[in-house]
Amino acid sequence: MRRIWNIATALLVASTAACSFLDSPKAVADPNNPTVASRNQLFVGVQANTFGYYEGYVPMLVCMWMQQCAGVNSRFVQTEGEYGITHGSLDFTMSGVYVGGGLVGIRAVEASADAAGDKLYKGVAEVHEAMVMMLTADTWGDVPYREAISTKTTAAFDPQLQIYDDLLALLDKAIADLNGGGDGPGAADLVYGGDKTKWTEAAHTLKARIYLHRVEKLGTGEYAKALAEARLGISKPANDWLTQHSAANAERNVWNQFQTTSGFGQDLVAGARLVNIMKAQNDPRLADYFAQSTSGGYIGFDVTVGTTDVKTVSLLRGARETDPTFRQPIITYDENQLIIAEALLQAADVTGAATALNTVRARYSKPAITTPTLNDIMTEKYIALFQNPEVWNDYKRTCLPALQPAVGKAVIPGRFLYGQTQVQTDPQPATENDNITTRRNANDPAACQ
Repeated sequence: MRRIWNIATALLVASTAACSFLDSPKAVADPNNPTVASRNQLFVGVQANTFGYYEGYVPMLVCMWMQQCAGVNSRFVQTEGEYGITHGSLDFTMSGVYVGGGLVGIRAVEASADAAGDKLYKGVAEVHEAMVMMLTADTWGDVPYREAISTKTTAAFDPQLQIYDDLLALLDKAIADLNGGGDGPGAADLVYGGDKTKWTEAAHTLKARIYLHRVEKLGTGEYAKALAEARLGISKPANDWLTQHSAANAERNVWNQFQTTSGFGQDLVAGARLVNIMKAQNDPRLADYFAQSTSGGYIGFDVTVGTTDVKTVSLLRGARETDPTFRQPIITYDENQLIIAEALLQAADVTGAATALNTVRARYSKPAITTPTLNDIMTEKYIALFQNPEVWNDYKRTCLPALQPAVGKAVIPGRFLYGQTQVQTDPQPATENDNITTRRNANDPAACQ
């Protein structure tokens, strides 16, 4: 198997390579002249960065805030799980969006593929760009994009909804490029091996995600657009977008690295809300997600009261944490089917919604629901998207499943803080009301009550 760039090292290099992710030499390098590494080498770095983004600090925070996981033992994990983050908490993460294998590397791959006339390769890189920038806009709202890779030392912050429009256009271009000819990345593609059909399906599911992210602001008409894209999206489980890892110490999946060698693996445990839902449904994935507690069975820590006996709580010791080669699901057939179910239900097609929902439930030997509610669909998706940051977008849009804030808190956070380096070097975010609960991103104007 092709060796993967050490994700932890990649993210560290990306975040320490510059005093600002917009004015560093790497950030302003001409992506049309990639001279340091070959296209394949650059692309492996891009993939490592994307994997790390969707497996690392962002999904860990989301997992805790969405009560799929919980932080305990009164160290930084518990503090951040109870919304105690600072600008410094997100500094490395935000920098990694742009430098190293982030947007700089992606644009270098695209430019190299363009110069070689390899449309397929460029299309794959464009889907990665959409993946990275979508999550960035989802979590921070307004961020640099159009001017991020330029000679400017201070790039304009683009409005979140404008970024979504740009990414929809980029994905349309990616779909055309994927089918435009060329050899593509082949074995250098650690996700689909350069298979244009699978990449095209993933691009359509990504478009469906973006349309869903606009529903709360732009209205329910976005559901029809999401449905049209999802019907062209990931068509079978074999086409899921999964990360790639090996058992080599530096190439293990990030959840395994955190749980087994970070020294904080005992601090991140099962969340009560997810555990209780799965137990009530007799969901067979419990053992895939968590270890049994010392008293037997599965027990999650309830962050809304904070009094669960930590000694009795289930650890995150399912296959995702114990298997270093586990391929973390990023975009899946299950998610695509549940997008279809939600969109059809919003169009009053209950029968169609039931078919899509029960297609997923049948995969886990769960009984069919003849007349599903929105809560049924979103709860099933909440289970399916364990450790996936997309679950936060679903919650902010639908407020389902119902969650209470952490003990002593009034509202579950709706956004991230800008990274400390960005705040120090750019006056724009520093002058905003940069609060994770009272300030909302444009696509999410109202907090769940």
